[in-house]
Amino acid sequence: MQELWSDDPKVVGEEIVRIVGQRLPVTLFQKGLNPQKLTPSEIFTKETEPLLLFTKNAPFQAPKDPCLLLYQQQNQPMRGFHATPVLETNSDFGVRFPTSIIIIQRRKHPRYATSPRSVATFTRKASQYLNHGTIKNISIEGARVVGKFSQHIQKGDKLSPLSMTLRLKFGDFEEKATAPEAIVRQIIEIDQETREFGIQFTLRGTDLENLERYLAICSIENSPPNAT
Repeated sequence: MQELWSDDPKVVGEEIVRIVGQRLPVTLFQKGLNPQKLTPSEIFTKETEPLLLFTKNAPFQAPKDPCLLLYQQQNQPMRGFHATPVLETNSDFGVRFPTSIIIIQRRKHPRYATSPRSVATFTRKASQYLNHGTIKNISIEGARVVGKFSQHIQKGDKLSPLSMTLRLKFGDFEEKATAPEAIVRQIIEIDQETREFGIQFTLRGTDLENLERYLAICSIENSPPNAT
């Protein structure tokens, strides 16, 4: 899923200048820890080594272990770079200037198990009854949700809108995404009250970017211990 985008110093430098200039949101990921959101702030030279500095969106303390920083420009695949933390204060976070940038290529439609704290709410189209459920797993175009859903919902029905709060197995990091419409493709009756729906949807814009970021982090979280 991770492929080299460029290791040309000029290209890498131009890309980093671009994300700093645009203040493009960046997600800091260290395996086993809660991802944190950062804002690129400046590039500066400490002694002879250029550093990339970020502003923390919320206070946290990061280990000195290598990390992965992910970002995404609108309508573009997710990119990122591995870096080593070298500077940290209550409000700032600095890493060595990256030497290469990777691109996160989405496989066809990988499906990932979510945290039990990932939830969805929706109504059947033309109904005002609000259904609440837990998201069991999710891909870029669909999910499985479980809950005490209305018995009036049948296979082929449209759910509108479908609002999702996606959380990881550890920590309080979350992404939110809303599908204007989703279609019920499968129904499993678990017991007299509980039902499981297999649903299909298409996300666009910010909602798609949020889901892509969540899936990228899930793929890293599920990778072997020493995977790069």
